[in-house]
Amino acid sequence: MNFRDTHCVWCRQKSGPLEDCARCPRFRKHELGQDTPQDSEAFCSVCRNHGDEGLATFCATNRRLQQGSGEPFDCYKFDPDVRGGAKGQTHVVTVFLTHRDKVCLVRRSQAVGTYRGRWSGISGYLEGDPGRHFMTELKEETSLAPADYTLLRASEPVAVEDEVQSRIWYVHPFLCEVHDPSKIRLDWENTELAWLSPAEMRGLDTVPGLEHVFRRVSRMPLESETAGFVQTMRDDRVSGARQLAYSALDFLGRLVRSSNAASPAVLVDDLHYACHEIGMARPSMAIVSTTLELLLRDVAIDAGTGIDQARSGVLSLIRRHVKEMDFAMDRAVEHIDRIVPPGSTVLFHSYSSSLVHALPLLRDKGCTLVVTESRPGFEGRTVARVAQDMGVKVRLVTDAAAGIELRGVHVVLMGSDSVEADGSVINKTGSSLIAMAAHGMGVKVYFVSELRKIRAEGSRAELEEYGPEEVWETAPAGVEVGNVYFDRTAPEFITGIILEEGIAAPEAIREKALFMTERGRA
Repeated sequence: MNFRDTHCVWCRQKSGPLEDCARCPRFRKHELGQDTPQDSEAFCSVCRNHGDEGLATFCATNRRLQQGSGEPFDCYKFDPDVRGGAKGQTHVVTVFLTHRDKVCLVRRSQAVGTYRGRWSGISGYLEGDPGRHFMTELKEETSLAPADYTLLRASEPVAVEDEVQSRIWYVHPFLCEVHDPSKIRLDWENTELAWLSPAEMRGLDTVPGLEHVFRRVSRMPLESETAGFVQTMRDDRVSGARQLAYSALDFLGRLVRSSNAASPAVLVDDLHYACHEIGMARPSMAIVSTTLELLLRDVAIDAGTGIDQARSGVLSLIRRHVKEMDFAMDRAVEHIDRIVPPGSTVLFHSYSSSLVHALPLLRDKGCTLVVTESRPGFEGRTVARVAQDMGVKVRLVTDAAAGIELRGVHVVLMGSDSVEADGSVINKTGSSLIAMAAHGMGVKVYFVSELRKIRAEGSRAELEEYGPEEVWETAPAGVEVGNVYFDRTAPEFITGIILEEGIAAPEAIREKALFMTERGRA
């Protein structure tokens, strides 16, 4: 199999001499290994079919569907031979009307050419731009004018194969909210309509792939992808709070890029839904919910803004929040320089991206690192491996040996998952015991945090608990195994909390919590 078998499925030059492909950006990137742009401008500027009137609809649709996706442009993602309805392959539009969580399906009449008597959405052969043609179909088949409905969602074409007719339908689906269903007047193409729940489609004799097409243009992909990501977050025992906040922002970016929302209002509503679900996934980690709340606060869509502009604006906000988090971590780590003497021994407990970020500083100061295993996930081993790779002298010990090691430790540094208004810190289980032991031995204890991890006044973190099998997979019957992942270190055992703006005493956190509460409400 050569290059063109893999990357040029529909290309008409596929069977010609390979030198004919020399100008193609895909050829230069994948065959020659050159770093070339993979966007529509790069492809269309060298395409020998550029300007072909017969391909105008196909090319315009192809570019529109891939615009703003963030993925490399694929000129032959769809078959160009389908531009006018080539034999066996046909483009159609299908519009699903919805009202109060019900979907309108229509029964096709005996006068139509295909699928007589079956249930479908409002459908018709594609003529021109799908984004305009669906309105024509609605007007012809239901008498609804654009003022009678609101376009909610639009999906990229869905390929539906009908083996009986040996045909592939490329369905361009749209979802519209009808303001007043009583205005619907069916024409000759359909004999009756029914308002059904999405689940009721399954029991009907429908046109091929109707349920699948509806799913693609509904809110279901958003809900399914969000649920999957939430479960991934809940199952993650390795990533720290900051890493999960970064992951949440990255997921939201992907969600926005792939969204089927056709209006800014729907996009923002989807964003609120996803942020709400993700924000509840890890209750011990304030930075996740706070970051999402701050992001939503910043989302402002002006009247008249188009969906592409709205999508671009939200993506810019996400990138801005990532940069703010990067800046906060960099600033917090800088303050560690003030509290760690050169050549000192520092104890780390559990994995924290902030602590790992501080390793170059500790290396340059000639410090020795003591790392606890941090059971049951053993994420301390990851810290030890990274420290060793960075050239830091490191000693790994069990959690239970932390008290012994503290005799030779100058400073204890720990990350934080949440900081509460009274100055308490939520972190991996074992943190409070280490802090109490260090306090009793006169060793200073600092938690590295940031403003986004401070919980609102009066808000208390839930200490997450997970399955007992992580502690003892084959525990005998009658033995109750606990697996609480986080604990709360009281403020009296904390020397200071390192924030991006400086080192704060625990008693100073309440004022900062009030500030974060007001910031979230602004």
